[in-house]
Amino acid sequence: MWSADNLLATRAPMLPIALSMMGGIVIGINTSLPYTATPLWLCLAGLLVLQFFFKSRPLTHSFFIFLCTLLLGMLLAIREQNRQQQACSGQVEWMEAVVASEPTEKAKTMAVELLLCKTGQSTTCYFKKDERSRALKPGDGVQLLTRIENGWHHTLHCYAAADKWQRRPAALQRLSIVDRMRITFLRWRHSLLEQYRLLGASDDAYSVLAAMTLGDKSALSRELRDTYSVTGASHVLALSGLHLGIIYMLLSSLTFYERRRSIVSQTVLILSIWAFALLVGLPVSVVRSACMISIFALFSLGQRPHMSVNLLALAAIIILLLNPLALYDIGFQLSFLSVFSILLALPLMEGKRTKKPEDTKNFWKILIRWVKGSFWISLAAQLGTAPLIAFYFGRFSTYFLLTNLIVIPAAYAILCGALLMIVLPQTGGLVVWTVERLNDVLTGITKLPMASLEGLHPSVVQVLLCYVCVAALLVIASVLSRSGWQRS
Repeated sequence: MWSADNLLATRAPMLPIALSMMGGIVIGINTSLPYTATPLWLCLAGLLVLQFFFKSRPLTHSFFIFLCTLLLGMLLAIREQNRQQQACSGQVEWMEAVVASEPTEKAKTMAVELLLCKTGQSTTCYFKKDERSRALKPGDGVQLLTRIENGWHHTLHCYAAADKWQRRPAALQRLSIVDRMRITFLRWRHSLLEQYRLLGASDDAYSVLAAMTLGDKSALSRELRDTYSVTGASHVLALSGLHLGIIYMLLSSLTFYERRRSIVSQTVLILSIWAFALLVGLPVSVVRSACMISIFALFSLGQRPHMSVNLLALAAIIILLLNPLALYDIGFQLSFLSVFSILLALPLMEGKRTKKPEDTKNFWKILIRWVKGSFWISLAAQLGTAPLIAFYFGRFSTYFLLTNLIVIPAAYAILCGALLMIVLPQTGGLVVWTVERLNDVLTGITKLPMASLEGLHPSVVQVLLCYVCVAALLVIASVLSRSGWQRS
């Protein structure tokens, strides 16, 4: 039977490894050791050898494994930090880059993600706002005279004046295979966005449709962002597990039931999920979801089709191995905490349920079951993300339960409609109408009294204490639930 106290020991052996890697990344980021001169590689190699001699002692063996993971996290973080320090040399120089996003309009500039051809690193460049910068699109090559600087949360940024940059043929051959594939898919996304603009939707409807289906948030206005933030619906604008889960279910339903667990069908589903991830630009939250769904699909071949904390931890390890600085990405933190909280808290909130044959014909029973499920999932996700949202955004949405009962089915309908538009373009008007009605409803919720609590901004210590309290509540609830099951 599930309980919190056996989580680390039996249900999620990958979780302590993921946590030790995260701890190593945090330590590595806050040290100034040179990557090439550090003796940590020798220590890691020695510990890897030593752990083989302690296989008969589980505790000692586990300790060596966690220590190896800690050192690996430190090494990855130190290497990435040194790469950034080399990029931020402080010198103004000519650089070649490839545009990897749609331009986002700011007050005086156009923000564009660039892939530097020399190092392959991603940087946000702020071009002076004019017709040339507005016309940039994914795949365009640029040459600019600028200086790379460290930005917020270990990101790189630069500024290009109007007379300090010019367009050049894109030097894609200097990028990695993954980056070249990403650019190719982003060009396709740009073409799809152009088709969205032909639907005749309002600016707000277009921006929400583009964000919710293709991950392009460049057209979202500040007012619309605030509307979704105040109502607690921002998660539907940031592509994550909700969106990829819907796409996976839709694609899975197109296969014959007896073939859903075949190697061919699961391979097609996995490739489709990763193609969509490339199409939307490989944001961290989508990569996390794609990793989990891929692992889930592979496990389903072995008749073990269920999501777990272990799969979540494995997805985190894979992402951090590829990009250790993803740990400091807000999307990474919120995405993992929400899923982690759902996986831990949802069984306790729902309580013990006897298995009964499900009635698939009674509409009202299905509706009540869906409402109850949405209620508990929303509450569990909010339990895990509320302290972090308050820390970063200083806000708590009081009507998040009502909002999720509206936006989740709306997101499902919009995603299904967007896929249907590929076959039947005539359905585009219905999709736009759905988006407009969703915007209207959320605008109405913002006008309700006490729609959100503003100006919270807890400190890091207060956030940690909140999570300690949440963990304590989960442990207490687990103990009480288990004792209740034993008595029954």
